[in-house]
Amino acid sequence: MLPARLILALALTIGAVCAVSGAGSARIAIIIDDLGNSRELGHEAVALPGALTYSVLPMRPFSRYVADTASAHGKEVMLHLPMESVDGHTMGPGGLHLGMDRDSLVRTLRASLDSVPHAAGVNNHMGSLLTRHPTAMRWVMEELGCFDRLYFVDSRTDVRTVAREFAREAGLANAQRDVFLDNQLDRDYIRAQLARLIAIARRRGSAIGIGHPSPETLEVLADELPRLAQQGIQLVPVSRLVDSAWSERLWHASSSPLQKVAKSSKP
Repeated sequence: MLPARLILALALTIGAVCAVSGAGSARIAIIIDDLGNSRELGHEAVALPGALTYSVLPMRPFSRYVADTASAHGKEVMLHLPMESVDGHTMGPGGLHLGMDRDSLVRTLRASLDSVPHAAGVNNHMGSLLTRHPTAMRWVMEELGCFDRLYFVDSRTDVRTVAREFAREAGLANAQRDVFLDNQLDRDYIRAQLARLIAIARRRGSAIGIGHPSPETLEVLADELPRLAQQGIQLVPVSRLVDSAWSERLWHASSSPLQKVAKSSKP
């Protein structure tokens, strides 16, 4: 594995080359996952500058508090929906597993949505097993389609995921993660991953990154986010980058939260 400092140098070089043709046009979205267990980390994450998106785990001690705080600061909120992984990690409350029938899955999903107010979208927490099973993904996406204007972002915890395929089939606005910022809790590595995210956005027009509320990640983002504008990079809510004709209308610049409104009820 290349040293983190070398990765950073390479990513910055790529970004500089791509900036010649793409300056001013690149947009990135950054999701902060795994929120809801800590009031303090929730506060610190929400205090970061710019239009970050906050993905909150369901039914945790501070899920509602963090979601309310983020929304009150005009930030976009998501539900970070736990799904079964290949290695059997504990999912915690709200977890969806392969052995569930449709009724159980739907009840759990609805309870999770209820526990995270203001959610504009959903992404998967873990899910390396569940996201590659068509029946489970069809049930999840069809149920999410019962709620007004929800989008889905595939965290891509497994390359065999079929989640986006069934999100499209259900008519959901959708996207996928491009870069994990902090698979290694090393500040140089995180900076390199952020540079990689920017390079992808410059090349392609936009990119989505996912990070977590670790001290290392929060410190790097606090340092680097204020510098994005001078690099010609626009930080936007995830709803601006989801693949849908109506995606540009999902985000309201005011601090008014997006409300979930059930359009219908499915068994």
